[in-house]
Amino acid sequence: MDRFVYKKEKTREISFPLGGIGTGCVGLAGNGQLIDMEIFNRPNKGSHAGMSHFAVKAEEKGNLLDARVISGDSFTPYTGKYNRPHFNSYGFGSDRASLAGLPHFRTCDFKGEFPIAELSFAEEKFPGRVTMTAFNPFIPCNEDDSSIPGAFFEFEVENTSDKVLDYTIAFTMNNLYAENGGIHTSFSDRGIHVIHMENHGQKGDLCIGTDAEKTSMQQYWYRGNWFDNLMTYWKEFKYPGLLKNRIYEGEKRASDVNYAADDLAVLAAHMTINPGDTGKIRFVLTWNRPYFYNYWNPERDEESEKKRAWKNYYSRLFENAKTSNFYALENWDRLYGLTDLFRKTLFQSSMPEEALDAVS
Repeated sequence: MDRFVYKKEKTREISFPLGGIGTGCVGLAGNGQLIDMEIFNRPNKGSHAGMSHFAVKAEEKGNLLDARVISGDSFTPYTGKYNRPHFNSYGFGSDRASLAGLPHFRTCDFKGEFPIAELSFAEEKFPGRVTMTAFNPFIPCNEDDSSIPGAFFEFEVENTSDKVLDYTIAFTMNNLYAENGGIHTSFSDRGIHVIHMENHGQKGDLCIGTDAEKTSMQQYWYRGNWFDNLMTYWKEFKYPGLLKNRIYEGEKRASDVNYAADDLAVLAAHMTINPGDTGKIRFVLTWNRPYFYNYWNPERDEESEKKRAWKNYYSRLFENAKTSNFYALENWDRLYGLTDLFRKTLFQSSMPEEALDAVS
């Protein structure tokens, strides 16, 4: 339905929720950025994902043709936002989390039929067409599969050139739970490749994974000051071929810790596509923030005087974010199929468009 396809300025107010019931969620903006990171057991509207993003590059016989972030242009105004810390507030321009200054796609059309979003990216300079399908399982009468703490992404790339091209899609994720540096480890098993992101305070964990056949990774962005981490990452991403891994051991030194030196990880998937053909890559982001307490009216245990907390239901289903990531990728086809069945049942019904809009 054209009613649910949003273009240009009509994408400005979109924050499409990705996350299971009772798990928190990640917002997918109308231009494809990750926003509203509500994975801390409390509301967090207006937040950003700390330079987390997807990127794509195309190569021919080891020569880079083009590389860019998979998102549309940032939205105006470009003067910055109020009440942001450090140099990200009003008067300092676009937030660095938007990756302003790196190449993006010129346009992004957003089709939103909850619980599935479909985004189409267009750019004359890029030798291919890129689309993203994003969702979380939403299956009536199946509360457990509808309560996965994760966001699912599938990218389809069509080779519009007349030559065989190599494409890379990379998922960069900020370890949002880390305070004094992250603990990033990689695992491969049963055709699934993940980077598991923990922290020294044991306050939760994140995981990014893919079932692509050919992968590479950087367990850590370069720990630099100011813009060093972003600039180093982009230069390294633009090198032809696979990513070269980087590993840090232990906590950050005091000199490493500043507002720009977050720990980020990159998981990349690679595929070769013939002229006119398409290829697909899947990624899943999962999180685990197991314990919740009543932060607006804290209750304390009478004996220990510690804040009383309870365990989220999803953390009883999955030991950690790595467990839920493997489950999501191994059951992708079934989870997507049932979710898509619900979407089609709803949006192909005889209800008026206005009712569908309100209900979804």
